[in-house]
Amino acid sequence: MSARTTPDMDGLVHVVVCGGTPREWAAMSAGDWQGRFGEIARGVGRVGARWVTVMPHHGGDGAIADVSRVDAVLASMDKVELVADHGSPRHVWRRDDGLGIVVDAHADGHARFATVVESMRLSGEAITDASLSEALLDPVGSEPDLALILGPPDVLPTSLVWELAYSELVFLDIAWSDLQSGHLEMAIDDFNRRHRRFGGLDS
Repeated sequence: MSARTTPDMDGLVHVVVCGGTPREWAAMSAGDWQGRFGEIARGVGRVGARWVTVMPHHGGDGAIADVSRVDAVLASMDKVELVADHGSPRHVWRRDDGLGIVVDAHADGHARFATVVESMRLSGEAITDASLSEALLDPVGSEPDLALILGPPDVLPTSLVWELAYSELVFLDIAWSDLQSGHLEMAIDDFNRRHRRFGGLDS
């Protein structure tokens, strides 16, 4: 069964936030992450989203060491658990009301895709659209409805591959460090305006 869901107006299920680099993320303390999680949670709270996946916009030199640093900081935090199926570790922060924020610090979406496919092949798991979607999105149970990309609209992030096929894209040319709840609210309003216009893109 496909994990794809169709959101109701003002009822998004899964939002992707794509911004910054592993180097920028590695400079964040546990307190910084806690504050960022709070901003994201407030930004999607009005529409009752159940999941937010956070990914870097692109990578750079030293990305492996930076990812290790991010992983270590997240692992030290309360209410954060590691999900490491299919060779692609992700950290999940869960709020008491059920909202989950997934952090995937890997900036190379094609490499991640290849890692998951190879893991499925070695385990003997049948590779179908549905099973591949489930493995790539784990632990989220639905395709992303909206992807907020922090960066210029003429540059696609390197971290998104599978997500680009299903997400409505909204670009905001701001820095990762400047992300606030209001930016997510703005992106969600844009998403809803597009759907009221029969799916036409107006940004």
